[in-house]
Amino acid sequence: MHSKWQIWDFFSSFQRDFLASFNGVLGITAFDPVCFKLLKDFLQRGSEGRVVHHKIASEVTKAWIEEEFQTLSLFGSADCFFIHQAQDIKAEMLEVLGSLGLNDRFIVLCYETEGAGWKKIVKYDSVSSLAIESPRFWENNKLLDFISSYIRLPISYEAKNWIMESLENDLSTFYNVCIVLKLNFPDTKEVSLVEVKSLFTLDKLDQFALAALFNRKRFIDFYEKLVLLEGDFEKMRSLFLFMQSHLVKLADTSYLAQKPRLNQYDKDLQNSAKLWKSEDIIREIQRFNDWEIRSKKKDQFLWADLRQVYLRVLNNTL
Repeated sequence: MHSKWQIWDFFSSFQRDFLASFNGVLGITAFDPVCFKLLKDFLQRGSEGRVVHHKIASEVTKAWIEEEFQTLSLFGSADCFFIHQAQDIKAEMLEVLGSLGLNDRFIVLCYETEGAGWKKIVKYDSVSSLAIESPRFWENNKLLDFISSYIRLPISYEAKNWIMESLENDLSTFYNVCIVLKLNFPDTKEVSLVEVKSLFTLDKLDQFALAALFNRKRFIDFYEKLVLLEGDFEKMRSLFLFMQSHLVKLADTSYLAQKPRLNQYDKDLQNSAKLWKSEDIIREIQRFNDWEIRSKKKDQFLWADLRQVYLRVLNNTL
């Protein structure tokens, strides 16, 4: 079983007692640390009385595997395991785990990043995998609806709109906002706009405004704002992901002819497209893709590289 889900579909449709009867090795990953925790909690709650232990990757050694799975104990064992930070499991140990024949027990490999280990494990026919994918940027309203429903927090239409327009549109932000609102207004029938504003202030990175600067090749203004994100890897990751999607649209604006009415974003794309060559757009998409990956890894040298790009822009040598 190799499956990919959107978060709202997974938590509404996936078999809740899946681990109660599952035997074998299961690899899991998710697009966000909060989502990953929700996923792990969901699966463990559904293990229904099976004995579950937790290990980290450094504890997965040849000796441990032999003792736990390849040596017949006097009394036998049906213990199951969650292996955390599975991306750090050594390649040779991963191969051994993938070849284990498990009866009446399971191993869940928890991948916090989709690196080489994850790509390898999903190719094993003997291993199942489950991934919760990142929502598309136009699905962030569904993401907020899911979180408010998951936490059982009714939010007014006006309050939701303000959150979407004023705060970062990512799962961790939505989750933290909803938790804070739940703690402060536990008995409210519906959280109002006034109540939201009493606890939160504007801090959203305006991705559309930055994209508009990039469209017009106002690189100095764009990178000047970008370097202010020093250390905020999640905001950088979100922006770099958005810019890739945005540049794909910029590369071919013919789809706009099918729209009955163009909004300001559409018009800006249409007007800016003539400033770009296809090969330049492809180069920029690759650049943002690389930066997105480094943001996910929390690469401490990323900001220094962005600063270098900014200086090159200032000197007109980009």
